[in-house]
Amino acid sequence: MEKSIHFVMQCVEKNKLDAGIDFVIQPIFDLSRFVCIGGEILVRGTHRRHIVPPHLFIGELEMNGGIVSMGDYIMAQAFRYIADQLPEVRDKQLFTLNISWVQLQDASFAKRALSMLARYNLTPRHIVFEITDSDLQPNEQVSLNLHALHDAGANLAWDGIGSLEKLQSRLALYTPDYVKLDRSCLASDKLGHTFTMLEYIANWDVDVIIEGIENYTHVSTMLRHGVQYGQGYLFSRPVSKEAFHQQYMQPELG
Repeated sequence: MEKSIHFVMQCVEKNKLDAGIDFVIQPIFDLSRFVCIGGEILVRGTHRRHIVPPHLFIGELEMNGGIVSMGDYIMAQAFRYIADQLPEVRDKQLFTLNISWVQLQDASFAKRALSMLARYNLTPRHIVFEITDSDLQPNEQVSLNLHALHDAGANLAWDGIGSLEKLQSRLALYTPDYVKLDRSCLASDKLGHTFTMLEYIANWDVDVIIEGIENYTHVSTMLRHGVQYGQGYLFSRPVSKEAFHQQYMQPELG
């Protein structure tokens, strides 16, 4: 795997992203109706027959700045894929993309993202920019990018929320459209803490997406506490672009 990681990093460094970077999609479901309402774009490294998980290279790309060019590449590929879907199906879906704080510190990030949306004739309200967890401190540029995206009609989400403290700090920084709770929130020994977070979120005009739904007990428990959307292996693992198109982007018959 070390050789494959090196290959992916070299592809980014040499701007040969199409040779080593791709994405899969994990469906997002309405918990009450068991209906797919969109998908999360998840980057993957590729080398020969190997799939390189993002945790093996994203951190280094954030440190060396390569995350900016890689992020732009994934955005462009994802927007092109979404634009190719039938409008009557596409316009009922939400597509989410993970965005690093390093990207948000780039002064022209929002301008580039909105320009790409316009290029592919996509409506910003169908896109959710998920801001990934980070130890970096917010700055004025991050705030400017967030406001520019939101003012244009795009949705924002705080991703990877697993504690009340992190939730409070993020909501104090910016009120998003969605909060995505980490899969750890469904652990039996953390449910009490999770319910406290959900009670806190109920005071805000924010929808919740929970990761890690693996059984029907998870579904019923979350529905009882006001969570409408979820992802997890009960519904689907991340799938290829082609599989997502075939399974979730076909018009309803009749």
